[in-house]
Amino acid sequence: MGRRFLWSQTAYRFLLGLYPREFGARFGSDLEADFGELLRTYGVFATWRRVVPDLLRSVPLTHAGARAARKRARVLAGKGDRPMRSLWSDLRHACRVLRKAPVFTAVTVITLAFGIGANSAIFSLVNAVLLRPLGYAEPERLMLIYEGFGGPGKIGVSPPDFVDLTTLQRPFSSIGAYRTTQYELSGTGDPERITGVRVSAAVFPILGVPPAVGRTFVESDDQPGQDVAVLSHGLWQRRFGGDPSAVGRTITLDRRPYTVVGVMPAAFQFPKRGPQINGEPAQVWTPLALDPFERSQNARGMMYNHSVIGRLREGVTSGRALADIGALRSRLIENYPPVLREPMQSLTVTAVPLAEEIAGEVQRPLLLLLGAVGLVLLVACANVANLVLSRAVTRQREMAVRAAIGAGRGRLLQMLLVEGLLLTAAGGALGLFLGYAAVRAMPAVIALSLPGVSDVTLDVRVVLFTFALSALTALAFGLLPLAANERRDLTELLREGGSRSTSGARRHRLQATLVVSSVALAFVLLAGAGLLIRSFERLMAVDAGLRAPRVLTMQVSLPRAGYDNPQAVRSFYRAMQENVQAIPSVRAAAVQTDLPLDGDGERRAFTADQPVNPVFSSTSVAVTWTFGDYFRTFGVPIVKGRAFLPEEDAENRQTAIVSRALAERFWPGQDPIGKRVKWGIPASQAPWQTIVGVAGDVVDGRLGETPILHIYVPFAEAMDQAPAMLAAFFRRMSVAAMTEGDPAALVRPMRGAIARIDPALAVADVTTMSQVMADAAAPQRFSTVVLSAFAGGALLLAAVGLYGTLAFGVTQRTREIGVRVALGATRPEVLRLVVGQGMSLTILGLALGLAGALAVTRLMTGLLYQTEPLDVATFASVTGVLAAVALLSCYLPARRAARVEPMAALRAD
Repeated sequence: MGRRFLWSQTAYRFLLGLYPREFGARFGSDLEADFGELLRTYGVFATWRRVVPDLLRSVPLTHAGARAARKRARVLAGKGDRPMRSLWSDLRHACRVLRKAPVFTAVTVITLAFGIGANSAIFSLVNAVLLRPLGYAEPERLMLIYEGFGGPGKIGVSPPDFVDLTTLQRPFSSIGAYRTTQYELSGTGDPERITGVRVSAAVFPILGVPPAVGRTFVESDDQPGQDVAVLSHGLWQRRFGGDPSAVGRTITLDRRPYTVVGVMPAAFQFPKRGPQINGEPAQVWTPLALDPFERSQNARGMMYNHSVIGRLREGVTSGRALADIGALRSRLIENYPPVLREPMQSLTVTAVPLAEEIAGEVQRPLLLLLGAVGLVLLVACANVANLVLSRAVTRQREMAVRAAIGAGRGRLLQMLLVEGLLLTAAGGALGLFLGYAAVRAMPAVIALSLPGVSDVTLDVRVVLFTFALSALTALAFGLLPLAANERRDLTELLREGGSRSTSGARRHRLQATLVVSSVALAFVLLAGAGLLIRSFERLMAVDAGLRAPRVLTMQVSLPRAGYDNPQAVRSFYRAMQENVQAIPSVRAAAVQTDLPLDGDGERRAFTADQPVNPVFSSTSVAVTWTFGDYFRTFGVPIVKGRAFLPEEDAENRQTAIVSRALAERFWPGQDPIGKRVKWGIPASQAPWQTIVGVAGDVVDGRLGETPILHIYVPFAEAMDQAPAMLAAFFRRMSVAAMTEGDPAALVRPMRGAIARIDPALAVADVTTMSQVMADAAAPQRFSTVVLSAFAGGALLLAAVGLYGTLAFGVTQRTREIGVRVALGATRPEVLRLVVGQGMSLTILGLALGLAGALAVTRLMTGLLYQTEPLDVATFASVTGVLAAVALLSCYLPARRAARVEPMAALRAD
């Protein structure tokens, strides 16, 4: 009873302290509203049911006040409000409180929107690339099969090997092959280039996705001369308006009629982006229809450009399938002609899960960014928590009143959670919008380099993820003010709520911990961003082997109709090169089968004549067929010998130019000029080609990769290839022109030069080589820019948090600082006091951040190029930047503290 009486007296004295003179007169107005709302909302302990009614009856009341008091007394005698009623009351109260603090509300919502928005943006990418289903039946059972010639690299599968695999393999219920191509779609509207995929009849059943309309291919369709097509949903809508009667009608591809037999669903996409080989989604599918040459022994050792997909049998694991497929290499080699078997001993066969192949190269960068953005959210939450704790000081009187009249910690927690939930709901909604807008505003090249990003949507996972973040943040905000006041009695809370009190030491420690955490997390993010920046700088400084800052390229694909013989193809490309070369601003022009940095050109087996090391006599090599002044156009240096002569472009003289890496591998220390190479092996019937020049090494893939062996051959020699080879590689070529002015100004003249030869021919992939080089580093640029933005945001938040903590501390300690100045403290001493307090927190944060960064940056090893995870220059720079920003954040409130006037401070409050 004594303790309950003490609580009653404490609350009574507190009320008298609030209304010292006109307690009775004001009860029917202001105090009745305040005190009555508290009673209605919270209820009280048993003691208050006896004490408070007596207290109310002892005060003179108006008639209306008496009725209100009796109503409050009835509430006290009951068990309080129902849960939903109290929750609704808390919601209304939270809206009023936040509306009365617009600055606090705005800063909190914006800070949370930055943290939650960044998380939702990165999670949207992770969801689209790593988590969203591929859209195929049981995708975990799908694998891709590749071939290779020693080393870690993978290439496609040649047609004869695919035919062998269909009968030799056992891990898969079935396998199918496909290859991307380009078609000229014409007949209705202007001609346009679309991406198509030639697929064997087994591919659609393997994927397990039925068509939306019509059917897919059957075995009888997979034969030469069967011109049928399956349309994507987008092409069906665009060309036929979604009319189901489109099945059975014809479309014109490469000026040949194809009968539409089916339409795939809207969500279906095949192939998926990600694989470096055949990784461009199709708008139309046609039968693969391997011809007799592609199935014959003459095609062995060439055309390694087909992707093979298989579905695992029930009960077969991917590991077992990899072992079984790898063991088939010897069986495949046995099917090669005797003269090819010995050089093909380096042939490898491997299998990779489809999901891993699609997301493998971007999985680590995305997970790294997801972890980084989580740190950003922690920094944002630390800042908001500091704001909440600072604001809690000004609300101690309110909390004391609520506790004094019986509100338990659970009841107070509910009120604070509702306020936190309102803030985080607003921040989460705004963050969700900002995150989605950021993803949609992502440059197209990033969307092309990240599979699945082009169709990022706000699906259930993203919304639930954002909601979960908001809920956890609200919970943290609700717990922090109570945690700061834990184990403190009511008398102490009431004393701290007084006008001249200072905030508790526990709250100071908690705020200091939050500031230290913010600095440490910002250090980790800045260190990671610094490493990526240094890595990206070194990557962009890599010599790609070409100098083509003012080169425009565009691609053409010749239809079979009208270009059904080698002479017609040769005549077109010669005329195109001559017309483009004749443009006044063009300094050099060339036609070629692939572009530098492309990485998707032809691969062939070849043999070197009389190599220094006979073990390396045969291997695979990248082949580029050229017409015109290729090396001058792209700025590829000829380091020895000469470039091709015009006569060698006009007729087949069996010449070749090899890359420096190839020459050094086969003839180290010797002059390669005059040496010979040929396709296949020494015993093959292919003619020898004489090396007339050595070109500099050119990166043929991603920047930073080791250049592969390369052979350049005049296009005139392509005319001697089999018809199937002519159809596979030489109908789609690119034309490039080098100018001294703006390459974009060449678009119209080059289109006109092509139209003068064939007005109906469509061009595609119009771009500059500068853009091609920028696109080659797009994934690294994306990771660097995003992580740098996160690090910059974290740095800003840490600085604001440090400034806010010190500024609030100065406000709370104004009277103390005034006393110090009155007792003789100089302004520099006050300045050092405040700055020292802030910098001590900063130094502790830097130490913790350094330790964390040393551990975290080791995970970035695979993402760095020629940069060590423990780069001293990066860590020193980050330390200096953080220290400088922290010093500025400390100086501003310290300067205000140094200007405190003693008398004004002592008279305040």
